[in-house]
Amino acid sequence: MKKSILALSVLSVVGGSALVSTSAEASTTMTFKWEHKLLDGRTDRPKFELSHRMDNGFAFGFEQVWQFDRSKQETEVGFAPEQYEFTLKTGYRHRWGDRNEHEVGPLLDYQVKENAKKIRFGAFYGYRLTKDFSMKVRARYSGDLERVSVGSGTYDDAVGKEMRYDLWLTYRWNNFTFVWDAIYKDKLDDNVFDNNKENVWEHELSAEYRLPDARAHAFYGKFKYKAELLKNSHLNSDYDWYGKRDNAIEFGYKYRF
Repeated sequence: MKKSILALSVLSVVGGSALVSTSAEASTTMTFKWEHKLLDGRTDRPKFELSHRMDNGFAFGFEQVWQFDRSKQETEVGFAPEQYEFTLKTGYRHRWGDRNEHEVGPLLDYQVKENAKKIRFGAFYGYRLTKDFSMKVRARYSGDLERVSVGSGTYDDAVGKEMRYDLWLTYRWNNFTFVWDAIYKDKLDDNVFDNNKENVWEHELSAEYRLPDARAHAFYGKFKYKAELLKNSHLNSDYDWYGKRDNAIEFGYKYRF
């Protein structure tokens, strides 16, 4: 609870300083998302995110995610939580160069999930190679601050530690933006990912269209290419999951003001 109050306090302080942010570079983005996992019996995840970037480079916001469980097993036993996760996000971006082509900065997230409270922090570096093509890399650590029991289950505080590395390649063409995100995850504890290994590669491909006569509005679609499901729990499931990929699609609407 103390950690939750601390995280909320930090966000409030940063949010209050945003009141003096009057530069044209400051902006707020509101995003509505819907993620659909393609395998039968998996989940749908509606999301809402609000973020603000100040003219001095600081950013803050939050994301609320709900989950609709499509698994008969989970629904029948009553384990289908409406709120899946809530994340407070903050960070800083410093730009430099003749055309502000370089950017670098830290980031910090505090996340409350159905069975854990997590802290995520890291740093990123981005470079705009041309007017239309840019790249960005990020390294982020994630670890549990507290594990919460669900039903009769118990959890070890030592789990949940991992490193995630992202490489974004972005290309802009007229009113379209195309992004490829190559993701590498590495477990730092004794657990494994769905591929039954301590590391995994994933990929996300997205396309966004910003309305030419109403630049505040944009629509996007994303495809998430996940690792194969190779755990014993997937093999013994009532669904035909084992050896298949837990891919997902996501659609969203952004309003920037």
